[in-house]
Amino acid sequence: MYNPRMLAEYIEQLCDTFRDAICVTDREGVVVLVNKRHAELTGIPKEKMTGSRIQDMVQNGIFDVVLNPRIVETGQKVSSVQNLFNGRTLLLDGHPVKDASGHVAYVVTVIRDVTALTELREEVMAQKELLETFQTLSSDGITGNQYPRVVQSQAMQRLYAEAIAIAETDATVLLQGETGVGKDVVARHIHRKSQRADAPFVKVDCGSIPENLIETELFGYVPGSFSGASKSGKAGLVEAASSGTLFLDEIGELPMTMQSRLLRVLQDWEVMRVGATRPKKVDVRVIAATNKDLEKEVAKGAFRSDLYYRLKVAVLNIPPLRSRRADILPLAQSFLTYYAKKYHKKIHLSEEAEHILQGHSWPGNVRELENLVQGLVVTCKHGSIEARDLSGIRPAVMHDDKDSAFALPSIEGRSLKSIMKEVETAVIEKGMKQYGSISELSRHFQMDRSTIFRKVKEIEAARRD
Repeated sequence: MYNPRMLAEYIEQLCDTFRDAICVTDREGVVVLVNKRHAELTGIPKEKMTGSRIQDMVQNGIFDVVLNPRIVETGQKVSSVQNLFNGRTLLLDGHPVKDASGHVAYVVTVIRDVTALTELREEVMAQKELLETFQTLSSDGITGNQYPRVVQSQAMQRLYAEAIAIAETDATVLLQGETGVGKDVVARHIHRKSQRADAPFVKVDCGSIPENLIETELFGYVPGSFSGASKSGKAGLVEAASSGTLFLDEIGELPMTMQSRLLRVLQDWEVMRVGATRPKKVDVRVIAATNKDLEKEVAKGAFRSDLYYRLKVAVLNIPPLRSRRADILPLAQSFLTYYAKKYHKKIHLSEEAEHILQGHSWPGNVRELENLVQGLVVTCKHGSIEARDLSGIRPAVMHDDKDSAFALPSIEGRSLKSIMKEVETAVIEKGMKQYGSISELSRHFQMDRSTIFRKVKEIEAARRD
């Protein structure tokens, strides 16, 4: 049976279960009840609050707003904002409790922490921005496919042993090696063997992001920081990798201005978004990779020395494929298995084909081998890849003159323009095989990237015709 007196005995305990702070005053402004949350927000013990007159606390500077007199006078609900002496901002909602004659007997004030609500809103917004960044990563494929990890050669066995030892620490790692040797694979392996394995692995290709976008891509931006910016802002890739691993591929291509920004991350472990006034702390492990000699780049003034020494903590040099021939056939077989399954084919390498693959110099390293195997699987019309299918590659030839093996095209009955076009096509195709990308080819040929891009597209169009 319902007993009001029994309920009254538990009223304080009931109020203590509320998430919001509660303060009950009588019509004179004397506090008759506060809950535990009120003491947590204001820092004033319940015992000190109970029996005190709320108007006196305003005069003493503890509170700056009092709702009681207005609610008693009007009999209506009143809302306001309270700024406490401890720096917190509170939202007050005062409600009248009337007696049988309709007069206000008590005032119940519900108090919410605006500071906590703001912090929660910012946290939710940050999570939303990170989610949008991860969705972009997924749709753009920035995380990339994994090459097979092959460790048949002694050189790679030693390298992976070092990588595992480094993975157990949180040290910054610098991976050095030619284009296409598989720096991405080693970086992912270090991540998977580290204590951050369950956190994000975010890859940034420093050479492929346009210079005018790289700052916002890496560091993000706040709302309204520039024309066309998202209204909610955007988390950068550094923040997206927080608690995990940030892999900066081709770090040698990073513009000087961005090198300064990255240095701050490595020094202070904090990031400043574009348009922001306060930095944000980040907890991230950095792995950088390059095919350049960064010491020479520092000497030329193309790379910051202080950033280089920040990166040069744990250094791994990945050998080219020609220096680890024991890995060539296992890698080829791994690619063959993958692409045969992808294109629904049953195919294998003949002994003659294996011999040719084993003897090739592989200037484009693992990437060249993968592209070759993929093309062979696509074009092969029988179940075996034979020597005749590999007419485009030759065993490594040792001579003093590296260009002596180059064969001139036929000149009979042809214009010089036609002959030079064929030579140019052959050189560009050889360069693409060796260097693996238009950016690298343009750098080595000392030509504008757009020119190389146009010529490659012309070659592809001519082949389709």
